[in-house]
Amino acid sequence: MSRCLHHNTLGCIAQCPGRCCLHLYFGNVGLRLLPHELRQWRGMVAELCTFHTPHVADAEARCLSLPGPTSDQVFLFSLEEMFLLHDLLISAALLLEVDTILARAASQ
Repeated sequence: MSRCLHHNTLGCIAQCPGRCCLHLYFGNVGLRLLPHELRQWRGMVAELCTFHTPHVADAEARCLSLPGPTSDQVFLFSLEEMFLLHDLLISAALLLEVDTILARAASQ
């Protein structure tokens, strides 16, 4: 059974039982992310949030895009949805880092 790392009104992010990947569910989309892909997405989302926050007049308009897993896919988000996605990604990254630190401490 997957372990839910974080959830909010947009969706959730869970770690697979084997801990090899993450399952990101947001809106009606689900993605499987490897650890390095989580870092990439987290960086892209953080940049979009920082850059577009002062420029987007309507926080609910779907005018922000993120590349999908293939070159011909794009995900569209409102600024509000982008912040919720950022919350999912940053919370999962923090929890995974805490798990790593605790595992190292336990093995010493």
